[in-house]
Amino acid sequence: MCHEPKRWYWLAAVVILFTNWPAFKNITGLNDWYYRYSNISGTFTVLENPFQGRIFGKYDKDAFILNKRNAYGCVTTLQSDIIVYRLFAINPLKFWRWGEYIFDLRYRRIPYTDWEAIKKKRGFGYLKISKGCMEF
Repeated sequence: MCHEPKRWYWLAAVVILFTNWPAFKNITGLNDWYYRYSNISGTFTVLENPFQGRIFGKYDKDAFILNKRNAYGCVTTLQSDIIVYRLFAINPLKFWRWGEYIFDLRYRRIPYTDWEAIKKKRGFGYLKISKGCMEF
């Protein structure tokens, strides 16, 4: 009976490690529509597909700033609205993302904002989705 709690700790550790494995999240669909980015007005939105790789560079500290030449293909973005925000928040209850929260630079370098606030600013009734600027 003395060894029973140790088994549960080991089982919990294995489950946490396995669920933090990126392939597990991709295969199970946990990453589908998860990595979404937008500027504050919603005129630039992009969805990152984990199978295609990262959109923003790992080591570029200003990767989340749209440059003057609009390298992302967007020509309608105002120069005052060039910061790209991540739309996925840190949630400590999502144990399958703990590894990302600790090691992934997206959570430290790219600022977060709430998608609902952007949706209110952008509006969906009159705004057409621009092919070069908006994926969602």
